[in-house]
This record gives sequence, structure tokens and C-alpha cells, in this order.
Amino acid sequence: MRRPFGVAAKDITLFMCGKLESDLEQEFAVPFYTCDKDNFEQTLKKFINKDYAKNESKNQALFVSLKLLHGDLKQVREENPHLILGNISISRKMGFPEVILPGDVRNDLYLTLVGGEFPKGNKTSDKNVEVVVKVCNEKGVAIPGVISLGGGVPPLNEYRSVIYYHEDKPQWYETFKVAIPIEEFRSSHLKFIFKHRSSNEAKDKSEKPFAISYVKLMQENGTTLRDAKHNLNVYKLDHKKFDENGLDYFKLPSTVDELKDNQKPQTAGLCLSTKDSFCISTNICSTKLTQNVDLLGLLNWASHKETLRESLLALMKVDGEEVVKFLQDILDALFNILMDNPESDVYDELVFDCLLHIISLVSNDWKYQHFEPVLDLYIRESFSATLAYSKLVVVIKNLVDNAIAIVSIAKDNILFKAMKALQYIMRFVARSRLLFCELYPEMDNDDFEESLKGLLQSIVTMMCQTSDTLLREQGACLKYLPSTIPDILKVFNAKHLSIILCDLLKNIPPNRLTKQKMMTVNEIVHSQLFLYPECRQVLLPVFTKQIKVLFETCEEGTGVGRQEGRRQFRSVAKVARVLGATQHCLNQHRGYSEEVELCIKILSDILDLLFRSDVGPTLHDISEIMLVDLRTVIQSHINMDKENPYGGNLVAIMIDIFRQMSDYHYEKYISNFATRTDILDFLMEILLVFKELVNQSVFPSDWCEMIMLQNAVILKSLRFFSHTIRDHFFEKFDNQAWSNFFHCAIAFMTQPALQLETFSHNKRMRIIKRYKDMRRETGFEIRSMWFNLGQYKIQFVPSLVGSILEMTLIPEVELRKATIPIFFDMMQCEFYSSRFEIESFGDTKRDSSHIKANFCEFENEMIAKLDILVEGGRGDEQFKDLFHNIMVELCSHHTTMNEDGVKFVKMVTRLMERLLEYRCIITDENKENRMSCTVNLLDFYSEINRKEMYIRYVNKLCDLHLECDNFTEAAYTLQLHSNLLKWSDELLPPLLKSSRYSESYTHRQLKEALYYNIIDYFDKGKMWECALQKCQELAKQYEEETFDYEQLSELHKRMASFYEDIMRKVRAEPEYFRVAYYGRGFPIFLQNKVFIYRGKEYERLGDFCTRTLNEFPNAELMNKLTPPGDDILESNSQYIQINHVDPIMDEKRQRFSGKPVAEQIVKYYKVNDVQKYRYSRPFTRKDPEIENENEFSSLWLERTILVTTYPLPGILRWFPVSSTNTIEISPLCYAIETMEEKNKELRDLIMHYNQDKTLPINPLSLKLNGIVDPAVMGGTMNYEEAFFSPEYIKAHPENHVLIQRLKDLIADQIPLLELCIQVHKDRAPPSLQPLQKRLEDCFAKMQESVVEKYGKRKCDLKLDQITIRRQFSIANNLRHSDMPQMSDKSSSNHISKTSLILSPTKSLTNTPALSHKNKNKTPKEKRRASKADAVVSPGSVSGTQWYTSETEVTPNGTPVFELRQELTPKRPLRSEIEKEKRLSRPPSGQFSRPPSLTITLRTASSSGNSSNRDSVGTTDSSVSEEDLVPPPLPVKLREADYCNLPNSNSENTSFLYTYRNSLRTSVHVKLPPPEPIDDDDPPPLPPPKPPKNKCL
Repeated sequence: MRRPFGVAAKDITLFMCGKLESDLEQEFAVPFYTCDKDNFEQTLKKFINKDYAKNESKNQALFVSLKLLHGDLKQVREENPHLILGNISISRKMGFPEVILPGDVRNDLYLTLVGGEFPKGNKTSDKNVEVVVKVCNEKGVAIPGVISLGGGVPPLNEYRSVIYYHEDKPQWYETFKVAIPIEEFRSSHLKFIFKHRSSNEAKDKSEKPFAISYVKLMQENGTTLRDAKHNLNVYKLDHKKFDENGLDYFKLPSTVDELKDNQKPQTAGLCLSTKDSFCISTNICSTKLTQNVDLLGLLNWASHKETLRESLLALMKVDGEEVVKFLQDILDALFNILMDNPESDVYDELVFDCLLHIISLVSNDWKYQHFEPVLDLYIRESFSATLAYSKLVVVIKNLVDNAIAIVSIAKDNILFKAMKALQYIMRFVARSRLLFCELYPEMDNDDFEESLKGLLQSIVTMMCQTSDTLLREQGACLKYLPSTIPDILKVFNAKHLSIILCDLLKNIPPNRLTKQKMMTVNEIVHSQLFLYPECRQVLLPVFTKQIKVLFETCEEGTGVGRQEGRRQFRSVAKVARVLGATQHCLNQHRGYSEEVELCIKILSDILDLLFRSDVGPTLHDISEIMLVDLRTVIQSHINMDKENPYGGNLVAIMIDIFRQMSDYHYEKYISNFATRTDILDFLMEILLVFKELVNQSVFPSDWCEMIMLQNAVILKSLRFFSHTIRDHFFEKFDNQAWSNFFHCAIAFMTQPALQLETFSHNKRMRIIKRYKDMRRETGFEIRSMWFNLGQYKIQFVPSLVGSILEMTLIPEVELRKATIPIFFDMMQCEFYSSRFEIESFGDTKRDSSHIKANFCEFENEMIAKLDILVEGGRGDEQFKDLFHNIMVELCSHHTTMNEDGVKFVKMVTRLMERLLEYRCIITDENKENRMSCTVNLLDFYSEINRKEMYIRYVNKLCDLHLECDNFTEAAYTLQLHSNLLKWSDELLPPLLKSSRYSESYTHRQLKEALYYNIIDYFDKGKMWECALQKCQELAKQYEEETFDYEQLSELHKRMASFYEDIMRKVRAEPEYFRVAYYGRGFPIFLQNKVFIYRGKEYERLGDFCTRTLNEFPNAELMNKLTPPGDDILESNSQYIQINHVDPIMDEKRQRFSGKPVAEQIVKYYKVNDVQKYRYSRPFTRKDPEIENENEFSSLWLERTILVTTYPLPGILRWFPVSSTNTIEISPLCYAIETMEEKNKELRDLIMHYNQDKTLPINPLSLKLNGIVDPAVMGGTMNYEEAFFSPEYIKAHPENHVLIQRLKDLIADQIPLLELCIQVHKDRAPPSLQPLQKRLEDCFAKMQESVVEKYGKRKCDLKLDQITIRRQFSIANNLRHSDMPQMSDKSSSNHISKTSLILSPTKSLTNTPALSHKNKNKTPKEKRRASKADAVVSPGSVSGTQWYTSETEVTPNGTPVFELRQELTPKRPLRSEIEKEKRLSRPPSGQFSRPPSLTITLRTASSSGNSSNRDSVGTTDSSVSEEDLVPPPLPVKLREADYCNLPNSNSENTSFLYTYRNSLRTSVHVKLPPPEPIDDDDPPPLPPPKPPKNKCL
């Protein structure tokens, strides 16, 4: 027994919809719910209504995995063989699917036991009812194995329901399937047996059925049991009388509906129970059985002819599912009815209507579209009505002939349906006619063709109607008529059909059904009809004309005249108003008309078909398209919006037409033009289109095949058009035609798609194999055209120079060789052209003196275009060499242009070298390299006087500086542009104009604008002195020329701010660095060259090295200053040598001499506008004549003087070194330098501490401790041991002056130290008192020793009241290094080597260079050297100080030495000295250095009260001639040569500091003349004589 237990269910809707992913790896829980007191249906409803969701037990569930597979069983098996294994259970839908597939045979009855009611009667409790269902045949015998509970389970002979305990109204809702064979279905019935089941097994066995019900599956009218609920009659059993195998219950009504009023049917053993009831529900899914009476009536029409009309009318109301299930049977019935009355047309129209209904159902209803193949199969194989064609043609012809009447009267749109079904109707007609011909081959001369032709003519007539009532039917006819062509061709002549179709298209009224008409044309093009050449001759002229008209109509904007067009436009306008579209957008929408899109598609498809090899001859077809549509297509492309998505299609059509055109077509097309002007217009159009296509292709750039095909076609066309131009436009020359050809052809050659070198090897080989190198072929064509120009060549010089250059820059050797000579020909053309523009070509032939004799225009154009093209990436070294070789050879063989031509070629070659260099660097991240290349080009354009190019690169360089925040350099760069301008109101020539200053039209306006920018940049770069110079120049213009006092006022305010900035703002002093680039791995402009770099603000050596190495990550930093060998210079690697250098102030700044100048002013000139630099390197060299272990006696100094090409700062932050001079400083001079520097530092410290009481004392403590208590270094004792020993004096008697100078410096240091210790004592805190005591003790010993040896000196400084002349503030870094005590190692000044005055006569040996002075020294040496080399920056001093350039004031009578240069080696006479005095102040006010070098001695006894009057290059007028007793000349050694001293006057001035009030003795030595001073620079002013009364 089956008892209700529970329901397991899960909603899988989301899985079926695809919103949730299903995976076999994932398990899903299917919750289980017990029935309790509910039945299955109630439990399931509660689950569906989510009543159980809250109380769901997580432990009770089934776990399943799901996987959703798409497709039918066969497809699923093929795609998932690992899942679909063995026998698969298939559960079909209880009903037909949305799409019924033909061949899907089903005969399933789904039976549901709904419920019943069985009162208990006289029993104490309700029954436990079980229903047993059996399927029996007409004999009452049960049919075995036809009941199925579901997929995958074996069929049952009977079905037993679930039993509900003591339930008098059981609700089962149990569904199962009954699958009965079709042949037994009609006679079968269902039998239901009701039985009470007892829980007692013994008692249950004795229980017998208490009632039965039954129902037949077929009804009396032949239809099956309808899909519905059926209330069955329940008949009680009397077991004594009832025969189980009997069929007596057939006599009783089976359903409640069959009972008559108060009827109680009964038979033997059976009687109706009015209290009991039983309900079932049935659903039949059968493709063989129908429940429709009307359909059954039609299928059995032969036996019911009297109701035939009703059956035919009823067929059109039958449900579609029933119709398609019996499609073949219905069609057979319809055509049998038609053939049954051959002489009568009584039922013809009705049958035709039914046929239309079926065709419409199958072809238009998407649910039954899968039955179209069934219909096709029926026509092809099952259809057999041989005479049907005649009746169908007559019926449809009548419909068409009476079209207007039928449409206005009929309510079912019969004509519209007929037009939509035209394809199948014609298929039936054609098949019927073919069957007839097969059956009666002898009856071939009947009137079928005439009748069919009459039908087609009637359709043509219908299409001529202009009534709006027929519009829909006409549209349907146009839409479906082309689909009948394949069938009509089977029974009708193709050419005749073509003529009829052309008539139909031509007779459609204008602006009516235009879109559908073009769709019809499209269908005809794709039909079999268009494959026949004779048909194309008829059809193509009509098609091309229609396409031409539509294109032109669209362009004129009149393509919306038809009714639907107006409706469409109104609707679009309404939408546009809602969405806010502009009128432009509306017009744009009209431009995208569907008709034009169809035209494009039709033309494309026609050309595609004509390209095939199986369509016969196409010569006349191409001619037709070419003559009618080619020009229209070209003009449509020109007028079409570039964003139009159909632009590519239109271009493809045009290219395809040209591709299929032969020489015959080209000639025919050109000859078809009426006039020469028409030919020119066409050529202009097509060349313009070709040029546009190659410059901006409508096809994607990666669609290589299409672009290469386009290029091949363009090349083919250009070849032909070149002949056309030569033939038609040479004798009557037309410049525009030739010019457009050249520009188009060159644009074609230079397009990216043809640059084969940019492709991979395989792609390049494939293109060359298929298309060759089209650039070469085009180049030869251009070359041929150029040399065919004859006397008209001059019209294209220089306009064509840029294009020809662009062509020759293509990296193809043969092309270059062929086309470079064109340049020489251009040069000749201009050279031999007339100087008079109005004269014609023949002018120079008549008078050779009119020859221009230059090619300046060609040259200018060549340079301008070359600059643009090479910078843009064109050209290479190979082109440069090839151009040079070819052009030099051509020019050198020309008698007249030989010199100018070769000069031009070499100039262009140099330009290309620089441009190629610039291009290589332009993308480099290293902007300094880009600046260098830019300057190289600047120099070149300046050299050849190309102002516009010069200005272009000035602006580029300025932009680069601004990007790097190099404001000073940007200002200097703009100054180059301003230098080209004048302070005048002349209009600017085009060459001097700048795009940056578009509002400036005159020289003055532009120069003024540039000056303001320059001033701004100098201000940002803190170069206020330079800004002031420009302001002064502007002020002069405002004051004297333009009298613009308002601007002058503003300018003076700004100048005032600049003066204030100079005095108050802090400026970092830039450091300078020497950088040498060794090796061939660097760019050419850096290889093996040395530069001086100006560092950025606060940038020190370490930072600069890091920055430089970051720019050259592959470079190796050299750690020595030793000059590299050839192995490094010629290697492919990169080596960098970097060291710090000191700037040497320009001697022209000596104008500060003798003037009180603030330190802030002087500091600027120390490090700016500098062109000379130096660095020193100490080294050891033993003196062979002295055996002394003192290291100071052998400590020499190697000093290198570097001169750059331009002063810094300038237009770059670096400049190359133009000359290098290396000298050696003797140990004695080195010692004097060191002492001078130490004394200077002490004086500066005294002044600083005296003026600023808040300075910290620590620097002074350290300085004093290092001098008075030199525990490690030894102090001045080292100098005494080294240079004051009898051995040294004896060995070097010529150095007695220098030795005395050193002694004086040691003595001069004592009063300075005394003042410093006094300052320290006044400032020292208590914690430093022990140090103070130590300093005083040590100083006392030192003072005693020095005074004893060298005498007592006085200091000219006093605490709290110090006014002192500053020694060499301008050139404080000039030392004894600049004296004759040196040997020269210069490599660029050609100065012969000399040894020092005091040095032994030894040749100079190479010593290892150091990257720093202290490198490779002992700690002791490092400490000593650091003291010797340190330069203390004195800081900002308030007030003013007296400056002299050569003298130092001292109160005592120590000797002072002054060197002056004179052009004679002889000792000067007194008269010469007097003359020197007189000439020391030139009348012009200009000061020049005296050309003599004088050593002046001053003894202690002559000091007295010293006067502080002094002047550079003058002698004191108070000194008598008797005081000037010249000492004897020093012994001149063999290698001493004063003529080889460095020629820098600024260096000569710093040999020794000279003191006033001394007895002067001069030693004159001959020196080479000083370097000439640049005339452009202002000469230095003479130093004024200092005041006579000064406090010391």
C-alpha cells in the first residue's frame, strides 16, 4: 500500500533562466517536508507559498547537483559525452513546446487523479480509498505496459493511487502518463476501480472493489477526449451479479454530463451511486489525433461533400497547432478538392483562401516557422496536382486585376495575403506545370506561358497605381516577387522575365516605395537571373540609373518626398525636439538614408558578382557601371561626412570599379567627356580623392589586405592618368593638373602603409611577392612625368621641392638614385630662368644676360623642408651620403654651376648631419643633449643666415630651458632673437616674425616684448645685474625715442626693486665643474670632448656627479685626472671624468679697483660672466740639490687653466673647453700663496667679528688653535726649515726676493694673530678660558720667536674702528701660481715648456692626476693641503670697503714686489719710468693694463708712516727718481723664459701682494702681448685714485 509521507522540492527557476550558475561540483539541498495531516498537493502549495521556510529543518533534505545543458538530446550527447552516458531518462513537457519540430511524433495522454468523495454510509469510520487505473481495449482486456510514472522507470500494467487514512474526500492530484499505440488508441478506454484497504492484513485480503468508473478515449464524432476535467459517474458493484470480464458498463454513461435529468442508469451488478463522485483531468499530446471537429470534417470531405463549403470556411478558424500537425493531410485535401472540379470554379477561391491561410501560418508565425521545410518537402515530393497551376494562375490574376476593388471591399486583406504568399503560390504553380509536362510531354504548345505572362503583366499594371489604398499590397509585391524568380525560371524565359521586371521597376511612380524598390533590385541582383549575361544587359542599365538618381537625390536633400519618408522625417523631428537635437543632427540623419545604404550594397554586390569567373563576359557590364555611376560615386564620397559609417563601403565600390576597368575602359571613359574642361574636373576630383585616401584611409590601419589592394588600384589608375595628363594638358599647359598629379603620387608613395621597412620580414616578403614595392614604380612614374615637363619645369620650382624631397627620403636605394637627380634639374631650371618674372621661358633664349644665375629660392625651400622632414623622422645617413655623392658629381661636371652647386651640396650635407644628430637626441630624456644639438643647429643657421630657421630653434631652446627651470639661460637664448631686431618702427619681415608674439608687427614692438620676457627670466634666475642692463636699454628708448614716460616710470620702479634685490636677497654662488667625455659610446657631439658645466643652485660635486651618471647610466666614472690613452678614447664604452674648477673673474671687472664696493656686488662678478677656470693638483718632486726630509720643500702644485668658447652663464649651462694651459707652481710660491691666504682669512675674521658681535666664536677658536698651536702640522716652522736653510738659499740664490716675501708674510701674521686672540678673549665664554690661556701662552712663544727672526710689524687694523682696503676682492683666488715661477704644459696655447725660476733645470715628467687635491696623500699632507686650499667666503659685510686689484696696505717697511709687463727685455731708464707714470692714465678715460712686469722692493727702514695712496699701474708721484734704484737683474737660468708666461693679465696681477710707501726696484721681463679684448664688450673703466685721507 502507498501512504503519503512527504514532499522534497526546490525552486530551480533561476537556474533555468541562467541567473544562477549550475555546476556538478556543487551540491544543492532539496528540502524535505512531511505531509502530516495534509495531502501531497497541500504540502507542495505550502512549500511554494514559503510557509515552511521559517521552520525548515536543516537535517531533512536531499542533496543533488545540477548542470544546465542546452540543445536537443543529440546535440547534448555530442557536446557532453562524459555526462550523457548509457540510457538517459527523458522527461518531456506535458504539452507541445513553443516551437513544434516537424517529425516529432507523439501520442501521449497525461492523466491526473484529481479527487473524489466517498461517504462512509452506515460505517463508523470513513473509507481508506485506493484507486486502481487500467487501460482496456474494446474487449475489456487490460493493455499491458502503457502506464508510466515518469522518465527512467519501467512501464506499469496498472496504476495504484496513494491511500489516505479514513478520508472520505481524498484529494490525490497524482499525474501519470498513458502511452497507447496509435492503432489501439481509438478503441481504448480507461477503467477506474475503487477499493477499501484495511490496515489489518488478513482483513485487507478479503476486501473487494466497491465501485468502478470508466471513460472512453475517443468521442462519438471521432475526436479524442478533450483536454479538461471530467466528472465521472461512480457505479457501485454488486459482486454477486457483476462480471469482471464483462462489458456491460459500456451501456452506462461514463460522465456526469451524459446523464439526463433524474436518470439512474444501471445494469447487471452495477448501479449509479449519486453520493459518490470522482474527478479526473486529461491532457493529450498527439501529432496524429485531433480534438477539432472542423479539421476532422475537412479531412473527411469526400464523404461529406454537402458540407464542403462549411468545412473550408471552418478550416481558417482551426488552431494553428492542429493545422501544422496535419499539414500534409490538409494540403492533400485542398488540392484534391481543387482537382475534383476541373471544369468548375465553385470552390477555387475558397481553396485558395485556405491555401493562403496555411502558407501565412507556416511562413509568418514564428511558432510554426520550423514547418517551412515540411511545406517545401511537400511541394518537392508529395505534391501531385498536375492541373492546379491553371486554376491558381487564374485566381491570383483575378485578384491582381481587381486589386483596387478587392482592397476597398474585402475585410480580410486577401490580396495582401496573396502577395505575401506569392513565393509558395508560384512554387505550387511551377511544380504543377513541371509535373504536367512530365505527364504530358506532347502538350507543350498550350497557352501556359501566355497566361503566366499575363499574370506578370497584371502585376506590373498594379504597380503603376498611385492610390494609397494599394500601397501596402504594392510593397508586399515588391518584397516577395524576387523570391519567385527561381521557380518562374523553371517554366518561363529568363530574358522575358528580365524585361518584365525592368518594366515593373520603371513604372513605379517616383518617390513611391523607393526603399522597397531598391530592396527588390538587391534581391534580383542576388537571384539566378543576374548570372545570365543577356539578362544583365537588360537589367543593369535600369539598376545603375536608379542608383545614380538616388545618390543625386540624396545629395540634393530631396529624398524624403514620399509619404513614408515624410512620416519618418516627422517622427524623427518629434524625437529630436524631445531629445534636444539640433537641425544639423536631423540633416545628418537624413544623410544616412536607407535607400543610399541599399544603393551602396547593391553596387558592391554587383561588382562582387562581376569579378567572378563563372558569370560570362563582363566587359559591357563594367562599362555600364563606369559610365553611369563612377562619377556619382566619386562625388558622393567627396560630399559625404567623414564620420559616415558607409564611407568605407563607398570607397570600396570606387576602388572595385577601377580594379575591374581595363585600358579599354579608361580610354572609353576619358573619351566620353565632352570637353577638355570636363576631363580636368574629373582628374581634379579623382586625384583629390586618391590623395585623401592615402593620407587618411577609411579602412582600419591593421586591415593590410584591403589597404594594399586599394594602393594597387590607385597605382594602376595613376599610371593611366599620367598619360591622360600628358596627352591633354601639355600643349595647352595646365599647371593645376600636373601639380595635383605630383602631389597625389608623392602622398601615395609616402603613406605609412607602403613603408615596407617598418614591417616584419615575413610581412614585407609577402607584400613584395604579391604587389612588389609600389613606391619604386610610382617614383619612376613621377621621374618620367618631371622630365616630360620640358620648359614648364620652372613653374614647379620651388613649390615642388618639398614633395620631391619627401619622396627621395623614402629609404629605398634604387628610388633614391632615380629621383635625387631631379634636384639638380630643379637647380638648373632656376639657374637658367629669367630674372624678370613677367618674362616667359623664351626670354633667356633671346637674351642670355637675363639669366637669373642662382638658385636661391630652391636653396631656401630645400633647407626649410629638410629641417621639417628630418626632424619628423625622415632621412638617414645613407640618404645624406647618397645625396652628397650624386649631387657633387652632377654639380662638379657642370661648367657654370660647379662652384655654387658643390658649395650648396656640402652645406646641405652639413645641415643633414646636424639634423640627424638632433633627431637622434630629440626623444632622449636627457634634455641637456637635446640642448646641445639645438645649439649646433642654431650655429649652423646663423652661419648660413637663415633667420626664420634660427628663430625657430631659438624658441625650441628657450622652451627646453623653461622646462628645466633654467631661466637665466632662457633669457640669454631669447636675447639671440632680440639681437636680430632694431629699435625702429619698420614692419617685421616674415623671416623675423615669431608665433609667440603674434600681436607684434614692427621691430620695436617685438624687441620690446622680447626684452620684457628676458627681464622676467633674468629676474626668476636672480640675475638682476643682467636684467638691469636690459632695463637701462629700454629706459633709454622710452626716454629718448618714444617718450613713453608711463612705461619709463614703471621700468624705474622695477629697476629699483632689482637694485634692492641685489643688496638684500641671498643668492647661492653656483659651482663650476669640468666634465670630460671619453670614448666612442657617447653621442658624436660629446665624444672625447671636455666641457665646463655651471651647477644648479646649492649643487655640490657629489650631487653633480650623481646627476651626470644618471643621465649616462652605462658610463664609468674615472677616479683620476690622468689624461686617458687611446684605448679609452677609441673604445665603444663611455668614460666620464668630473672635477671641481674655480672661476677666474674677467679682468674687465677690475673697474672696481680703488672703489668702496659692497661685497654683495662683487660676489656676483666672481662667479658670473666667466670664461676662464682653473683647478690645481699638488704633487711631490724632490730637489736633487738639497738633501732635506721636509716635505714642504718638495710639495709642488700643478695648475690647469681652462678657457671655454663662451662665457658662463650663456645660452647653455655648459660650454666646451677651447684651450687648456697647465703650469707648475714651485714649493716656495706654493708656501707664499698659503701664507697669503691664511693672513687674508685672519683679516677677514677680524673684520667679521668686529662688525657683527653675534657671530659664534667656534670658527675663530679652531683657526687660532690650528695656527698658534700646530701640534701635528708644525706651522710656519716647516717653511723655515724648508726655505730659510742655508742649503736652500745657496742652492737657489735667484729666489731671495721670494724668500724675503715669505718672511714678511710670517712676520705680518703676528699682529693679525694678536688682534684675533684679543677678539677671542673678549668673546670667549668661561668654558673656553682654559683654551684662551693656552692660546695666549703659545702665541707669546711664537711672537717672541718671529719678532726675533724677522722684526716686529704693525697691523693696519684696529678693533671697533676698522676700515681696510680689501686685497684682491675681485680676484682673491689668484695666487703665485700666476707668476713666472712655473713650467708650462699647455696643449693648446703652443707655449714652450719652462721651468720655474727657482726650480732645477729638469724636464717635466708626467705625474698622476688626482680627482681632488687631497687624494692619495698621507693624513698629514691632507691636513696641510686643506689649509692651503681652503677659501673662506667672507659673508655679507655691511658698509663699504676699499678695493684694489694689486696692492695691499701695510704699515711697516717690508719689501713689496710688483710685477709689470713691458715689451722690452732691457732695464728701464728713469725717463722710461717717468713716461710710464705719465701714460698710466690715458686721456680717453679707458684703462688698459701696463705692459710691464715690475718687481718692487721695499725695505723696513724706508717704511716710516706709510701712505695708503695707491693705484693700479701707477707710481707714487711723491717718490723721487733717486729712490728708484734698480737692483741688478736676477741670474737668468737656461730654461727660464719669461716670454712664455701665461698671457692672462688677471693672472699676472696676483704674483705678490705689493705694499705702499716702498722703495721700488723694477725687474723687467719680456712677455707676449695680452689677449685681445673683444670689441663688442665694453672696456673696463680706469680705477679712480683713492682718497688721500683715510683712517688705517
